[in-house]
Amino acid sequence: MYTQENRAATPPHDATDLIAQALADVLTEVTYTCGGAIEAVDDSGSTSGVTIRWDSTDATERITLPCDKSDAAQSSFDKLLKGTTPASFGFQGKDVIDESYRKASKLDASTFSTDFCPYYAGIIDVIGQALLATFKKERGLGIRAELYKLNVYQAPSGLFKPHVDTPRSELQFGSLVVCLPCEHEGGQLVVRREGHSTTFDWTGSANKIHWAAFYSDCEHEVLEVTSGHRITLTYNLYARHGLGELTGHTNAIDLEQLPLYQKVKAALQDPSFMPEGGTLGIYCLHAYAHANEVGAKTLPPVLKGADMVAYEVFRALGVIPDVRPILYLDPGYKYELKGYKFKTEEEREVANWARVGDKLSSVCMSKYEHDFPYQLGEYPHKLVDVLWLNKFKRGTHNLQYTYLAYGNEASLEHKYSHCALLFEIPTADDRVTLINI
Repeated sequence: MYTQENRAATPPHDATDLIAQALADVLTEVTYTCGGAIEAVDDSGSTSGVTIRWDSTDATERITLPCDKSDAAQSSFDKLLKGTTPASFGFQGKDVIDESYRKASKLDASTFSTDFCPYYAGIIDVIGQALLATFKKERGLGIRAELYKLNVYQAPSGLFKPHVDTPRSELQFGSLVVCLPCEHEGGQLVVRREGHSTTFDWTGSANKIHWAAFYSDCEHEVLEVTSGHRITLTYNLYARHGLGELTGHTNAIDLEQLPLYQKVKAALQDPSFMPEGGTLGIYCLHAYAHANEVGAKTLPPVLKGADMVAYEVFRALGVIPDVRPILYLDPGYKYELKGYKFKTEEEREVANWARVGDKLSSVCMSKYEHDFPYQLGEYPHKLVDVLWLNKFKRGTHNLQYTYLAYGNEASLEHKYSHCALLFEIPTADDRVTLINI
């Protein structure tokens, strides 16, 4: 019987095997660049185009690309060219102008605007799936595309020799180049990485908007423009946490405007509130996949609604939240505890403490044939005296673990847990050092 392992172990000996091997080699390579095109002129000949507005010494100028052959359009095009300045490049920490290495002109982002939006065009979504998926191996990241320059490479000899961009922050993962609809020849963009090379050729008609994106560590160059004008928009691409995974990364929200913020702040300022400190708990109001390894890695970023607000408010006030599973004690077990003759008052109190998992995907075992003190001694996770602000909500539980309960007859049993936010509240004396209190 044919198996992939056996076939892969056999050295290629015919054309089919050689081609299959070549395909397999490519599939194992990490994608480092991608690109595409958007129609700038539809089938009827009407143009959606791209409008550029820029500052000149006398007024604000405007042009829409592709531009027609009218005198007015050509006059605007000439003004655009005259409004640009020589483009520099970075060398040994300095901006250098050397036309033998880079011959181009530019407008800085602060001096022009455009109605072209890479988000609306769908480009950013494509980049997110093609390139961002492997950046830092993190899930849930989004993209911020920051307009950087408008560049003009014109004939004769507009070019940019091979170079590697310098990232402007640790979150910058790449660049996006958008080639506006303007007729030109030459000026191909060549992107190289780890022995591989991709060439984007945008010559020909001016009916399309072309684009290419690539990682920051890719070497790339612009080949010589032999006729016309190659006009591009360049965007710096930054990773950011996306919708649904923003908890812990919400700098844009004003937490002090939230009603909960003022209530929590007042409580922490009150010396009669938990004067000796302790653990404050909130059962999450929404359901999360907190009890499996994959789901646990998404927390706390995926917290939502009131759960997210509570997490952010306490964090802003200097109380670091902890997201933990709390073992659910079924009514039958609680009944056993109620009828149990505790030897000490401390043992009675501990019986009602919360069973807190060490981590969200923890699994533990319990031996029910032993008495309660033995169970407390053998329980592998923390028993915490929690002051709960609410009760758990039905339907938010997860299966935490499965175990074999044995006595007269063995049976397979299940234990469930609820996701909760735990806050270690300092003593009243120590709380005066908290930020914003």
